[in-house]
Amino acid sequence: MKFIYFDESGSGDEGDVFVMCGLMVDAYKLRKKTADFDKMLGAFLAKHPGTGTELKTKRFINGRGGWRKIDAEERKAFLTEICQLAVANGGKLFGIGLSFDALNAAKNAGHGHPFGDSYWLASGMFTSALLQKKMQGIKNSKGLTVVIMDDNKAEMPKLSDGLYQADPWYDGLYQVRGRKRGKTIWLPRTDADRFDHIINTAFAIKSDHSSLVQVADAICYVYRRHLELKTEAEAWAGEQDYYQGLINILEPQREKLGQSPNEPCVAFYREAKHPEWAI
Repeated sequence: MKFIYFDESGSGDEGDVFVMCGLMVDAYKLRKKTADFDKMLGAFLAKHPGTGTELKTKRFINGRGGWRKIDAEERKAFLTEICQLAVANGGKLFGIGLSFDALNAAKNAGHGHPFGDSYWLASGMFTSALLQKKMQGIKNSKGLTVVIMDDNKAEMPKLSDGLYQADPWYDGLYQVRGRKRGKTIWLPRTDADRFDHIINTAFAIKSDHSSLVQVADAICYVYRRHLELKTEAEAWAGEQDYYQGLINILEPQREKLGQSPNEPCVAFYREAKHPEWAI
């Protein structure tokens, strides 16, 4: 069994980039991984009293509030350590990076998406479908996954309903190839196997109750800032290099959709993603 902890970064009033990303941990490694991050974050916060009780990466790395008194190089080194530990010993990442401009264009393109105007729900359903695609081939129930989201009271009920109702529109994101009458085809899904590797639904937790959600926040911000720097006219080369270095740590462990059938859901997400995000 697996556990995956999700957070997100970005909004329409902050810029064009929204990232939702999760860190997956095997159940038998969960206790140690959690203990390692609890110790790491707890020690850093204790070393710098007055900075808060949890790590909010955007404030932390930009030296806002109590973080202003901490040397920038120390903050950068700590964020690097978080990324390194996140993917150590088999940690896997699942996520989506959207461009709001591209998302709006995709919503108007007639793909028939079932999630209305919610970019959070669009991202949550994509990441859930990506999980389903990668986990459904793992035997002996080892691919069953508990999905834990940073608490979002407005959107979580919609995600729960989306996973429970399992709209066939999402099928193309996790269809697999098989043979029928001697031909290789994309096998149809059924009500019984839609999202069947996600245990029950997605669960919510407060970020200050989970170090792994705080780590997911850090990963999301790293990807978000990396994408933002791609299009900033006056981006500082040193900042670009720093975030590219972090992406080089994370990206080898990020799962991607890969080959998929030519279905409206696949076309939608390929259009809605940020142009620099490899889906």
